[in-house]
Amino acid sequence: MHLKKVTSKYKDKTYEYAQIVKSVRREDGKSSIKVVKSLGRIESEEDWKKARKIKEAMEKDEEVVRLKDIKIKQQFELGLCWVSRELWERCGIGKALQESLKDRKPEFDPKEIIFLLTVNRLYRPGSDLSAYRWIRDRAWPRKEIKPQWIYRTLDLLAEEKEQIEEKLLEKLEKELDLDLGLVFYDLTSSYFEGRGPELAEFGYSRDHRKDRKQLVLGVLMADGIPIAHRLWPGNRKDETTLRKTVEDLRERFGIQEVVFVADRGVISKDNLEELEQNFDYILATPRRKSKLSKELLRKEVPGSREQRAREVHQEREKGKRWILCLNEDRREKDLQRLEEAVEEGKKMLQDLEKRYESKGRGRPMSQKGVWKRIEKKLGRNQRLFEVEAKDQGTRELSWELDQKALKFERSIQGKFLLVTTSDLEPVKVVEEYKNLEDVERAFDDLKNLLKVRPIYHQTEKRTRGHLFVSILSLLLEKLMERETNRTFRDLKEEMESLKVNRIGVCGEEIYKRNSLDSEQEKILEGLETEKPPKILANV
Repeated sequence: MHLKKVTSKYKDKTYEYAQIVKSVRREDGKSSIKVVKSLGRIESEEDWKKARKIKEAMEKDEEVVRLKDIKIKQQFELGLCWVSRELWERCGIGKALQESLKDRKPEFDPKEIIFLLTVNRLYRPGSDLSAYRWIRDRAWPRKEIKPQWIYRTLDLLAEEKEQIEEKLLEKLEKELDLDLGLVFYDLTSSYFEGRGPELAEFGYSRDHRKDRKQLVLGVLMADGIPIAHRLWPGNRKDETTLRKTVEDLRERFGIQEVVFVADRGVISKDNLEELEQNFDYILATPRRKSKLSKELLRKEVPGSREQRAREVHQEREKGKRWILCLNEDRREKDLQRLEEAVEEGKKMLQDLEKRYESKGRGRPMSQKGVWKRIEKKLGRNQRLFEVEAKDQGTRELSWELDQKALKFERSIQGKFLLVTTSDLEPVKVVEEYKNLEDVERAFDDLKNLLKVRPIYHQTEKRTRGHLFVSILSLLLEKLMERETNRTFRDLKEEMESLKVNRIGVCGEEIYKRNSLDSEQEKILEGLETEKPPKILANV
């Protein structure tokens, strides 16, 4: 084969075209030139270079097609699907599901549906119907599923939740060498759209949705990894959830020696005594509820470091120590906010005083209306003011700044008080308590990245399955962050552009991925994951 230049004249202009030709012998024995491929018009030396490359490819029996013969018919998500599959198997999640569901034999593979639902929440969290469409149209590898399989899978997850968690912790502890010497516990809430199941109740809403029924979600984490979760009705008080959590650690997971870390909201006198019988702990104490806490918070924390701590009290017979912590930067900001709150409160009360005592037209404000407005506008800052509203004879609203309360508030800004039975140094106690922020960040990711709310399910079993899928998505997210030292937001942004293209070529179909950029290669390297092949088989 060789290149042939063909010229053509049109309106006094000469045009060049390239052809790939070869000699063939005709039936009469004579030779002739056969055009193998016409390459179109040639306008530059660069075009001739391309023409020569095409000829060389054809001489190697490589398929050469025209761009107009190539059609990208569909795109599928590959980036997070690929790395999630690797972590799913390597960390034993798939194995834990297999062992837990071995006696459940539906006509579909529930393990695969669980994986796809989990990855869907990393990509496009939404309703079960949107998850079904995403699996059908966007997930790689392609899977033919039925919508009802999703609902049945959620039911299976709810029914086998306890066993799956136990098997999963067993695998994670082995594969990741998890440190179970410290576990962190915290609570959040998630609200429903619609009536909801029996779990759905009105209660204290961390989402500021008092108009919606909700549930309470408790999560246990170790080494930054979620290891267990539990759901309660939406009106459940935080402190009443601790007993079951302690039982989970001791009886379900067989954890006998651990330092339990939790925030002040989950503690009461009764459950603290129960916790003391089972584990060491690090707990934040309410700052204003007890005389002892108020007394200890007034103490100074000497030193020059921005964050510092000291032991300020102990009960030797119980092995309890109180650690006072101070963050200078936080103190400065909190003091500024306190002074702003005082000034805003003064102005609001001055305006309210005029309105309450006004003798103008219109319906006068009632005493009840005064207190409702104070509660709404001042909130927790009511404690800084002494207010009295009279409505006998003369309507009068009197108020003054409570100097004693303000002095106390100024003295505790930037401070928090921990109580512990561990033998850790004060600074280490603070460091470990600060790791409770991992749980708070996890809740933020659940709500804002993985879109766990609102919940649309109307049955308890489906609701529990939905929350379990969200926790598994959080697990994958934290595993990725752990392996790469990058945030999931960053990882998602980089990997989302990696797609599989369904390409039609000359009547055939192939599945070809995009080219990897340098950041994607770094992420795969950090996750110790092989690059996906350029041409993929749909299995």
